[in-house]
Amino acid sequence: MHSYHRYWFVTLVGLLIVALTACGSGNAAPTATPTQAAAAPTRTPRPTLAPRPTATPLPEPTATTVLGSQISLVDIGPLETYRHPSGVFQIDVPNNWTLQDNSSDTELQLVWVDPTGNGAIIVVLAESSRTLSDTELANLLTSYLNDRFGNQPDFSTEDPRPQRDGSQLIVWSYTATADNNVRGTLLGNSFVEQRGNKVSILTTMIPQEQFEVLSTYTDRIINTYQINESVALSGGTAPESGNTTSTGSLAPVEIGELRTYTHPSGVFRIDLPVNWTLTDNSRPGELILVWTDPTNNAAIIVDVLRDNTQYSDDQLVEKLVTFLKNSFGDQPDFFYEDPRPQNDGSILIVWGYTSTASNNVQASMLGNSFIEQRGDKVSVLTTLVPEEQFDTLVSKTDEIINTYRLDPSASLP
Repeated sequence: MHSYHRYWFVTLVGLLIVALTACGSGNAAPTATPTQAAAAPTRTPRPTLAPRPTATPLPEPTATTVLGSQISLVDIGPLETYRHPSGVFQIDVPNNWTLQDNSSDTELQLVWVDPTGNGAIIVVLAESSRTLSDTELANLLTSYLNDRFGNQPDFSTEDPRPQRDGSQLIVWSYTATADNNVRGTLLGNSFVEQRGNKVSILTTMIPQEQFEVLSTYTDRIINTYQINESVALSGGTAPESGNTTSTGSLAPVEIGELRTYTHPSGVFRIDLPVNWTLTDNSRPGELILVWTDPTNNAAIIVDVLRDNTQYSDDQLVEKLVTFLKNSFGDQPDFFYEDPRPQNDGSILIVWGYTSTASNNVQASMLGNSFIEQRGDKVSVLTTLVPEEQFDTLVSKTDEIINTYRLDPSASLP
């Protein structure tokens, strides 16, 4: 595999995870103005569809049954205010619900589940380098829901509904099977919003048949949610990523000595700079690992998915193009080039967009993404560097790319 003379800039890994996970993160400076609390319900759950739990491996509602035919009533205890340790958000949650924190360095993912396993509250929050339009926010939420829950039985979503507080609501649902093979519709209400450089998705999930009984409580919970846009996800003043120099250009990417990284599962190995930082956003059946350089102006991403379907080259290209469009299609000046088959059997697509670094410096970014299939594993390997630094970095990125090895016999966690 060889990197082609084009590249792309990623200010924070969140963009990839936007597709993926949620929101493109970056380096917009905070406005230091906390959001105002809603005086009255400004977001209103709608009884039309049904959910599934969280964005990462969160315990899916078990749909406990009563008398073998009815789903147990969600157990909502007294509400108590939860304040994230960073101070970036707070929300009132039932004191008898269990919290699972699946957060990474660049994205918060917190999930509360009720004692019956039939209800959940999910907060996903990341930082974005630019202000997203209402359409972009709605598209982001739609992509997130399709990516996370689209394979569930009878999954469906409604059109986005603007809320009075500036957020947008999408109601969605799918059919879940409880114990004793009882089937029921789970209803999800997901709100997406942006406050300063923070992009958030708040979700409540309950059985559809219990909506009327529980709507007063879910309304109250939803409208206690507050974001403090002046606080970084990790606490303190929000950091800037995508560093620039005093002359207004991007800081040079720092590539230290290379050292072999072997994933604990044995699924892959790759040589990486020892001074780059790893963020692991993996979930069951899929590895998502991102390394960023000290300036936050370059990244290496490995995404390996377990998939027993054997794809043709054209189908692999289609999967990669869809992934890139869903993840980055809303970015300014987004483009991608025709696929280029590689000697090792992988396929390269070069793509990029324009990003805004600190001090409002505009930078053309370029990505080299290689997709390949080995046995039951589909892999995407991506390198990212500022375009203006490509010639300086290409020998090192080529060296890194060509150390990547995928083991078809290893088991994906």
